[in-house]
Amino acid sequence: MNTFNGGARLNKYVLHIVASVICILTPAVGLLYGLWDSHQPKIGPVGDGKPNYPTIPQWISIVSSFICGIVNLPLAIIRYRQNIKPNKDIKS
Repeated sequence: MNTFNGGARLNKYVLHIVASVICILTPAVGLLYGLWDSHQPKIGPVGDGKPNYPTIPQWISIVSSFICGIVNLPLAIIRYRQNIKPNKDIKS
């Protein structure tokens, strides 16, 4: 029973690390794709050929998600390391 509870706690901390990494990678990939797409020629009924850069609200959402991931990743790693030590004592 201790193994199951320890595993459940570890899964929570691993999920925290994974969510932080996703918060870092998703805005970076989205921003790169958006910049690439904005420089593709759009003429005719689609557009007038000028690139559409991200607006202020779009920048706020991109940067806030990125900062959230950057701040939470070290915290998640620290909490994961703190939780591993008690679990090693339980298994011994």
